[in-house]
Amino acid sequence: MTKSVVRWGLSCLSVGLLACPDDSPLLEISSHQAALTASENSERTLEGLLDAADFLAESTSMAEALNAFSGTSEECSSSGSFCNVGDSSCAPPETVCTSTELSEADLEESRQELRENAEELVRELRERILIPENLESENDTSATYRLGPSVLCSQDAPVAPTGAAPAAATYDPDCVEQANRYQLRLRLTSPSEGDVDVTVLVGQRKHAPLVFELHRQSLGVRVDLGEALAVARDLGEDTESIENLSGVLQLALVENGPRDYSFEFNVLEALQAVINSDDGKLQASLAATSPALELRLDGNARRLSAGVDLGALRVLGPLGMFADMFESAESSDVPTAAYDAGTGTYDYDTPVPEPTPARSYHGMLELVLAGLEGTLEYVADSDVLNLTGLGFGDATSTIKHDGRSLFALDLNAALGRHVDLVVEPAGDGTKISITPGFDLSLAFAFQQVQDQFDNLADYLLDDTVHIWFEGAAPALVTGGDQLRVDSGTLHLDTSAHPAENLSVSAGMCLIEPSVGEDDGQSSPWGDLGAGVCQ
Repeated sequence: MTKSVVRWGLSCLSVGLLACPDDSPLLEISSHQAALTASENSERTLEGLLDAADFLAESTSMAEALNAFSGTSEECSSSGSFCNVGDSSCAPPETVCTSTELSEADLEESRQELRENAEELVRELRERILIPENLESENDTSATYRLGPSVLCSQDAPVAPTGAAPAAATYDPDCVEQANRYQLRLRLTSPSEGDVDVTVLVGQRKHAPLVFELHRQSLGVRVDLGEALAVARDLGEDTESIENLSGVLQLALVENGPRDYSFEFNVLEALQAVINSDDGKLQASLAATSPALELRLDGNARRLSAGVDLGALRVLGPLGMFADMFESAESSDVPTAAYDAGTGTYDYDTPVPEPTPARSYHGMLELVLAGLEGTLEYVADSDVLNLTGLGFGDATSTIKHDGRSLFALDLNAALGRHVDLVVEPAGDGTKISITPGFDLSLAFAFQQVQDQFDNLADYLLDDTVHIWFEGAAPALVTGGDQLRVDSGTLHLDTSAHPAENLSVSAGMCLIEPSVGEDDGQSSPWGDLGAGVCQ
């Protein structure tokens, strides 16, 4: 496959191309007009999106907000080398880390890269893909283009002697064989005036795993997972471990109006997967929702908003597949040589512990996330983030082992199961205002599988953790490595260790003890306590 075609596919996916399917009768088209309309729709919509996103590249507060939510990352490098035993002149390795915070220049660079990808997509459509030379067949309502080696394979045209006719281009034989094997075709149809659908047909049976929808007010791609699996099997790919895969996913770029666009990810048909492995059978399902994820850029109001509305997620498989989620990592890595931190040397003659034999697990684990919901809105230069409707669906989320509950999560069970947050500057810190309240309950009962693990944390065994606010309009202020309760009273309760319950009243802070201090607490919040703010 050529780099150009790969880039074309990645460009389509990277900008979220898709619109909703239409079951209306197909309109009459001509191959020339359909190809022209497809490229014009792509160009117009992508250019409009980039114009709408201008304010993001100009916004200092957007860069700061992204850094605050993603956390400042670091790039680290080490100097030095391993030392021989007894070599006191060899310095231990030194690690140097530098911050990689986002800046306005980074945002503008990302925007320019997206513009270049969009331009390349349109150029590929016009100059290499939808051209008369590739037209295989057409009728009143469709035109089919065959993408052979001339499109999918890199050309290697030899230089002809001076005065001689140009030499014919040659292609890599392996690529030619693959192109002929895939039998890749694009079928163009028009579901409505000015709209073009491009269905990707693969193989002799012409399976249709992808549909690109290049419409006047939307661009997109729809993925049929069942068809994708059928393609892989027809082409002889190794799919033995995949017992079942089905569902229809959608990425969409929708024009709401001038300089106002939305990216959407939709689960049009419920996702179902059954995977076999040496550990057993893993089953997963995700309920259909639309839009499941949405990002909206309104260049007129200089507003960015995002939303998530994922349906119920269910995963079922042998306990051993999930053991690393709960087992402590303390015994996961066995050293191959003893290390002396004082001299920075490795002693390869000192015996090291033998690896622990692989543990055997039994029983089936079922994870159910009832949902994931919420929206975020950011207005440029306002320095205020509004997060509304945050929640985990309309039921309890659970983890069960052979039908017995190991974990249960409830957020605001008596308050509509959702919470709203307003995040805004407050002096040198950030204020988080909470509506209508916050009541999180986490019930742990991993003592039922304790015999299968070595290093389960104490609070996982048999505890109910309750984190909640008392009082109207609770609020927190963060900054300076401390968390202050601005209004209301924050409670952190544990049923297993009630003596370690915490209450932090308004004006007080949740603090850590002094370095080296250890009061022996075994609650989930460790050694945190309530104290006077610094």
